[in-house]
This record gives sequence, C-alpha cells and structure tokens, in this order.
Amino acid sequence: MLVKPFLTMILLSSIILVAFSGCDTRFKPETVLSGYVTDLNRSQSLSIPSPAIVMPMSLPALRDRQKVLSTFDIGLLDFLSLQYCDVGMVAGKKNSILGKVMPDSQRFLYELDIIRAIESCDITDVNLAKELGRMAQQKRLELPVAFGNALFNGAEGKAFFSLSNGFLPLDYSSADQQALLGALHRLVDIGKGLSDLPKVDTAAFEGDLKTLMGSEYAGRLLYTLAQITRYLTTVSNEVGGLGSASCGPSMAYIKHQFEVHYVNIIQPYMGRVNHSAYQVLPLLNQLAELSAPLSSEMSVFLNQLSLTKSGSEWLRYQQSSQSHAKNWSRLFDLCAISLKG
Repeated sequence: MLVKPFLTMILLSSIILVAFSGCDTRFKPETVLSGYVTDLNRSQSLSIPSPAIVMPMSLPALRDRQKVLSTFDIGLLDFLSLQYCDVGMVAGKKNSILGKVMPDSQRFLYELDIIRAIESCDITDVNLAKELGRMAQQKRLELPVAFGNALFNGAEGKAFFSLSNGFLPLDYSSADQQALLGALHRLVDIGKGLSDLPKVDTAAFEGDLKTLMGSEYAGRLLYTLAQITRYLTTVSNEVGGLGSASCGPSMAYIKHQFEVHYVNIIQPYMGRVNHSAYQVLPLLNQLAELSAPLSSEMSVFLNQLSLTKSGSEWLRYQQSSQSHAKNWSRLFDLCAISLKG
C-alpha cells in the first residue's frame, strides 16, 4: 500500500530538482558545451572522451594576499602637542575602538588622510617634525599596498573573484557591465593619482567596491575561460586526429552538429565573452599594476587574467580556440566540405 505513494514522492522530488536546476542559469553554458560533445559522439567517426575537470587557481586566503602596513605610533605628549592640527584628530580616529578594526577600504582612506594631515601641519618641534616627515614618506611609499588591500581583501574582492558563481550567462553582453566599467575606471583614476593624495569620496569609493562585488565578473570570467578551454581542447584533439578515411557519409552529420552547436551557439557566446573581457581586463590589469607590490600568491592569481603573460587562463583559452578552429578547418578542407554562410 505504501509503494505507490513512495514512488510518487520520488517522482515529485525529481521534477522539483530538475525544475530548480533549469532555473539556475549559472551552469547553462556547461549544458551547451557537453551537448556539443555528446552529439558529435553519435557519429561513428568520433569518440571524444569526457573532458577532464579543470579549475583555475582560487583567490588566495586572506593571510596570503593582505600586506601589512606600518603603524602610526606617537607618544602621549607628542599626541597632545598635535591636537591643534588635523594629525591629532585623524590619529585619534584610528586609535578608537572602531578604528582598530577598520576594514581595508577604510584603512586606505585613513592612510590618505594621515599623510595629508602630517604634511599640512606646521610643527615647531624639530625632532617631532623629522619623525613625522619620515613616517609620512613611508606611508606614501605604502599607498599602492593600502590601495591593493582595499581592492582585493574585503568581502567585495572575495565575491568579485569567486569561482563558485559559475559561468558568465549564456546571453551575457557588454551592455550588462556598464556599471562595472564605470567603477573600474574611477578606481584606476584613484590609483593613478596616489602621489597627489586624492580626496576620495567615501560613499562613492565603497559604492564602486560594492559594484565589483555585485558583478562577480572576474571569478565568472576565469571559470568560463577554463571550462570552454577544456571542452574545445578535447574536441580539437579528437578532430585533429581524423584523416581522409573519415570523409564519408557521416561527415554530413558531423558538419551539422558543428554548425548547430558551435557555429550557432558556442561561437557567438565566445564572441560576447571576448568583447566584454577586452573592455574589463585592461582595467583590472592596470589596478594590479597600480597596487604593486602585491603578495606573490596574489600576483600569480591575477596573472591568470593577464592578456599577455604566458600561461594565463586568457591565453590558454585563446590558443584552444585557435587550435579548435584550425583542426576543424583542416578536416572540412580535407573532405571538400564548405560551411554555410
């Protein structure tokens, strides 16, 4: 008597799971890519292995990406003597209960404020003036580090670089990233102007970091590049091994699957990914340069998104795309087959 209700519950649970998965568009490109391999394998000429799982390097742990900044330590008497200018007020904020646990984004703004306060304060005590001058110079040298800490160490950077958010959407367009581009341009401008001690609007700065967080772009791009690369490489290796013996009736089916999956869906998706990346990555690479010196772990991680450095995920993706196109072109030429359009 209990068998039928039990089977009904299993069926209902399966339907709910499938429906839920269908609503999650984060991994829809994976379905498209795996469908490409599956349908090509229906041909007797091809036996493409299931692409091995490949993941890019994850964002390093906080302890491996955060760099330590010098502290502003002055004695009580010196502190009291600086109350007539902004140095005392700014230093007091840092030494407050909240100041001791300020996030890296606020610490960066504090560094700008304390340098500005020291350099604008008319200090009559010669020894104190020299001590503070040395400290201001040290903090100027550390500003790129403070800037990098603000960009990469908070919850915003963690979400921006997270690999757990899946692919860029299948219908992703550069029109979807205008807010992100605006935020990146403003952050680059701040980084370029560090030597001039820019007066940064706190709300706008935090808002731009939140925009990076909401986009999840860098992690999604890394994940997308790695997964497309593994599928294209696997298909390319198999197609590259085919010779004239494969030029039979099955080639009509193979050509059709190539057009249906790759030409009509995957290639346009890659075109959109490329267009968006060529807008974002130069800005992101600029931010990395403006934040130098980064920790070695963070440098290795960010190199994955380099447009030029050997071994980057971006260059591996480009190379796999070119090899994939080349091997298909060779096969179609060998079999005297022309593609539509």
